[in-house]
Amino acid sequence: MVLSYIKNHGSIKRADVMDLCRITKDKAYILLCRLKENGTIVQKGHSRGTFYVLEK
Repeated sequence: MVLSYIKNHGSIKRADVMDLCRITKDKAYILLCRLKENGTIVQKGHSRGTFYVLEK
């Protein structure tokens, strides 16, 4: 679901992951970390401006 969302919208934030997957903030963080570690997505920005895009 997360990758589909990024493909359709260009990027995703942790709050979007929480709403989309109906999970807690901590679970969303873990999911995004796993996707980053796999090289599937890349983190852009930091703090409140953080968003994630697909790895090229």
